Amino acid sequence: MVKFLEKKVGAISLIDAGLISVTKSVEERLLSRFIGNGTIFSGLIKAVAGGLVSTMVGGKAGGIIGTAFIVDAGDDIVTAVIGGGGSQTSGRIIGARGQTTNLRVI
Repeated sequence: MVKFLEKKVGAISLIDAGLISVTKSVEERLLSRFIGNGTIFSGLIKAVAGGLVSTMVGGKAGGIIGTAFIVDAGDDIVTAVIGGGGSQTSGRIIGARGQTTNLRVI
């Protein structure tokens, strides 16, 4: 079982992928009340945070945390542009505390 979890998928192991997923889920829940979620604004903040955390923490932990932030940033930006889950979120720029500015996407 341990050998299977140590198997690499691309450049990361399945254990690292799991840690990235857990970190993304936790940071998304913690930050959503402050910067929103699924918006261009939240995506840009998370992208910058991912770069900073990766550099400041360094090592494997910094790489895992930074990757989680970058993956969540990409998810937020894509959700803002194309909408998510059939909801009316397409084009959301800012979304903390329910405040949104809509961007028309053709």
